[in-house]
Amino acid sequence: MQRQHRSTQESTPSRLRTALTAVLIRDGGQTRIVECRHCGTTLEATDTNCPICGCEEIASYRIG
Repeated sequence: MQRQHRSTQESTPSRLRTALTAVLIRDGGQTRIVECRHCGTTLEATDTNCPICGCEEIASYRIG
């Protein structure tokens, strides 16, 4: 017998959706993701090095 799960919460943004929204930066109609090439930490667009590992190699991806 399969167990059915019913959410008791009303329609609210999921934690994942909230986290993704915080990570994605809107830039001229495009989505921009900025992260450290060494450890993968998500960074601010203005960061020049990673605060976690100190790496200066920053990757910036534009989607859209």
